[in-house]
Parts: sequence; C-alpha cells; structure tokens
Amino acid sequence: MSQLDLSHPDAMVKLSSTVLRFRCPTIDKTKGFNISFVKSFKTVGTHATTKSVLEQADSSRSYLRNALATEGTDIPHKRIIGAAQKYLPMINQILLACKFQPESARLDVRLLFEWASGIEKIPRSFKSEAIMYELIMTIVTEGLGTAGLACDESANGDFASASRNFKRASGIMQFIATDQLPQWISKANLDEQELPSEITIGACEALAMLFLANAQQMAIAATLVKSGVPKYSLLAKLSLGVTEQLEIFVKAIRSKAPTQKSLMDPDFYTLMAFQIELHRSLSNYFLGRSHWEGGEYGLAISFLCSAISMIRTRTSIVGKGLPEISSKSSLKAIEGDLDQLRSHMNILLTSWEKDNSKIYFEKVPFSVPQDKQLMNGVHMMKAEEYKMDDVDPLPLTLPGDDKPYVPSIEDADHEMARRLQEQLNAS
Repeated sequence: MSQLDLSHPDAMVKLSSTVLRFRCPTIDKTKGFNISFVKSFKTVGTHATTKSVLEQADSSRSYLRNALATEGTDIPHKRIIGAAQKYLPMINQILLACKFQPESARLDVRLLFEWASGIEKIPRSFKSEAIMYELIMTIVTEGLGTAGLACDESANGDFASASRNFKRASGIMQFIATDQLPQWISKANLDEQELPSEITIGACEALAMLFLANAQQMAIAATLVKSGVPKYSLLAKLSLGVTEQLEIFVKAIRSKAPTQKSLMDPDFYTLMAFQIELHRSLSNYFLGRSHWEGGEYGLAISFLCSAISMIRTRTSIVGKGLPEISSKSSLKAIEGDLDQLRSHMNILLTSWEKDNSKIYFEKVPFSVPQDKQLMNGVHMMKAEEYKMDDVDPLPLTLPGDDKPYVPSIEDADHEMARRLQEQLNAS
C-alpha cells in the first residue's frame, strides 16, 4: 500500500502567487491622429543634434504606440518596456530644451498628447499639451509593463525573476509618486481628476506597496517549488507579511485615491480580499507544519484547524473567510486550485489527528493560544530605486541666430539656480 503524500500541493504555489495583471496605458487611439516632434519644432529644431533626436523621438513614439496597441493575452511586455526606455531620454531632452530655452520653444504645429488609462476598468482618454504629461505617462508605462512582465514570469514558473521585476515596478511607481508628480502638479496647478488614474499620487503610492507585496508572494512561491522541505517558520512570517502589505495597500487606495479606486475593476478588490485571507491561512498552515516538525503535535493541529477555517467561503460580506467568487468573475479559474488546497489541508489534519490519537496523545488546544500566535509578519522586499538618465537639453535655434546656444546639463542646473534666486529676491 503506497504511503499518502502529505507534502504541499501545486495548488498552493498557484494560489499563493496569483496576482492581477494590469493593462498598460495606450497612446492616442483617435483615428488618423498622431503627433510629430519634427513638424512641431520644424523652425527652431534645425540644429543637427536636435533634428536627429526629434526624428528618433517620432520613430520611438510610433514604436511604443504600436506595442501598446496589441490586444488579447499575448501582450509584448518586454517590447513595451524596451520601447519606453528608448523613448524616455528623448522626450526628456525635448522637455529640458523647452524648460531652459522658453524664448526659443516656438512650435509650428501644436503638440497634443493623448493617452488612455490602463488600470481603469473602462479606459478613459486624457489629453494634454504638456510635454511633462508625455514624460510621466512614458515612465508609468515602463512601470506597468515591468509589472506585466513579472506576471508573465510568474505564470511560467520563474518566480525569482518575477520577484525582481515586481521590485523594479514598485521603485518606478515610487519615483513617480515622490519625484515627478508633486513638482508637476504643484507648478501646473493641476486637478488630479483630470489625469489617468495611474498618474495620481495616491494611486502611485498604493501601487508601489502592492507591487512589493506581489514580489513577496513570488518569493514564497519560489521557496515552495524548491526540492526538499522548506523552512516553514520563515514561510509563516512571509505569508503574514503579505497579508499585512495587502491590507496597507487597500487602506492606502481607499484613503488616498478613492476616486481612482472606484474606477478599477471590482474583481481586483475581490482578489485582494481573497489573497489577504489566503495568506493569513497559509501563515497558520506553515506554523502548524513547523510545530509538528518540532514535536508540538497538539499545537500543530490547532494551527491547522485555524488555517482550514480561514479558507472557508464567508457567509456574509463582513464575515470571516474567503470572499464568494461570482459565476461571472475571472477568479472562477482558481476555484479548482482552492478545492485542492482545502482537500490537502483536511487530509493532512486527518493524518495528524490519527497519529496524535494513537502515538503522541497530546492535548489539542480549542484555539491557538495568544502567546503562540505570530504577531507580526516579515516584510522582506525593498523597492529597487529608479533613476532617469542625465541628458543634455536640445539646442533650439530661432531664425537669424548665427550661433545657437547649446546648453549642457551644467548650464541647465545653473539656470535653475539663477531662477530660484530671482524668485527668492522677489519674495
């Protein structure tokens, strides 16, 4: 008679690493509409360096636009990331040229940048003449594309790479929230309701937290797929850490971005509620296995019973347990894995209770004692710092200028310092 396999099932790996793949934003879908930096800067962009960068910017933007236009499930996230990274320094050079040579930044053709949100359930289109808008949307495209690549890697079982890319995505969202958006919004006196949800400060802050939680989910999955017996005590702390991080995310998006939250897919928040309770259950499951290995059999059974109760479907919205998955929800795909996980935990419980009743004879606490519960989880992941490459502003030339001014990055810094000093003297 073959021995019963009591090791954790593949379903546990799949469920613990289930995350939402956000869409990337898309560029001006209006039929026949497309901007051209070459045409817009035709008169003042005659310098050889400027002309070359403007041509490359047009080409790179077109490439990014086409990559973002891909529909269906096979989104080319690597291509999107590469296109955004190539386009970004060029748009930054154009922005700096206009910023430090405003008297020369005269357009032949109006620039009007149009993007549609990727994280909203029903994408809305937003237009702006601000080159800063184009810059920030390109950065957030790189961020959401990086998170999308992490989802692809997770689906392929490459959890280590997925974790790294979620940390990169978190760093990008932090950069937007703390560096780019505050200075633009304050200077331009913008209303965040006039912007795509993914470039509002509150939403970016919340998404940075979410992606760190996702990175930790990948670390748990990576540990579970390794051969041998995992360190259950560490997994318990990591799982509780995921629960805590997801709760922080939900609190942040509710308090700092309530309007943006209302525009996102409700299924996403069902998944958040699901993962919060799932990882709370897994934390107790792993603690149970750790105590069983340590010879505390009664306590182990108590922890496992607690884990089983946490993954029951709740009977009301405010009740304990997992949220009910509606028949039309995209989360229906994980129900089979959930059934396997419940079955595994019940089989394990039956085996432990049998061994305890015949061999160990330990008293099983009715509930897990307060002093044995894990009070805090471990937040292992840190966002990868994101930096934009330093670039020189492009030289803009007004008609009649014999020697066009070619600013360097040092000139730009000096000009900014001079203007700040003028503002201080005037105040």
